[in-house]
Amino acid sequence: MFAKPSSLLKLLLLISCFTLNASVLAQSSSSDDSGWQIGVAIGAGTRTNPVMDNENTPLYLIPQVNYQGERFFIQNLDIGYTFFQNDTHQLSLLLTPSYDQVFFNKSGFNSFIDTAGFANSTKVGPTVELVSHTIDKRRLHTRHMAALAGLEYNQSVYGLDLQVQLLKEVTDYYDGSEARFALSKSINLGKNDVKLTVGANWQDASTLNYFYGFDESETLGNLPYSPGSGVTGLLRFDWSYQIDQHWSLRFFTSYRHLSCAISNSPLVTDDNVVTAFAGGVYHF
Repeated sequence: MFAKPSSLLKLLLLISCFTLNASVLAQSSSSDDSGWQIGVAIGAGTRTNPVMDNENTPLYLIPQVNYQGERFFIQNLDIGYTFFQNDTHQLSLLLTPSYDQVFFNKSGFNSFIDTAGFANSTKVGPTVELVSHTIDKRRLHTRHMAALAGLEYNQSVYGLDLQVQLLKEVTDYYDGSEARFALSKSINLGKNDVKLTVGANWQDASTLNYFYGFDESETLGNLPYSPGSGVTGLLRFDWSYQIDQHWSLRFFTSYRHLSCAISNSPLVTDDNVVTAFAGGVYHF
């Protein structure tokens, strides 16, 4: 149920190192140029949930917390340290969460998370009603929000932004690996900012089995399911309009096409996740 002590120690050491760097950088910065950007998006939106019987997640408030120091940075739930950077390339150490857990946890905390990837179309396969008779969700193991650590590479060339993350799970829940890829194009039109993103997320068998698989002890006469690795695709559109120093308008929508390893799971009733949000952002 809990992470192993060795993994917790590694995670705490990582966070301590990152926090120490943040403290040093913050003390060396003036209050007028602290590197912090804090805001909150207020509006209406939703994130669909592909897991059986689980409701879509409403999005009303989305905090935005960013810090950019000389080396250390925070981007919402991502924490990183850049150890190489020039005009076009950047290589960083990164600590980031595994977002699949939000589909299993009904906590209100999920309403405040923009997973950056997340209408409903039902896949061909078991319906919610049929699956519910053979799978007792109370018997399923708890899906935890794990921490991933690894490298992040960014490159800007010809007006395109490339981002690649190679990550390893460090909390010993499932000892999985992920590789995330995104290619973005930003367009500025006066007060309007538009960003288009296409991406993919490869997850190994250990990761997908932890979240979407189950063994005989978790079923009631149903065959166990153990998925292999898979690649999930992503399309995203972001738009913002600056009203004044503190307020801006924001709209974003994203479509995530789940890998077959995920959508073939009897726990899953949709082959995609759609997120949409529209509202205003207050910048402190």
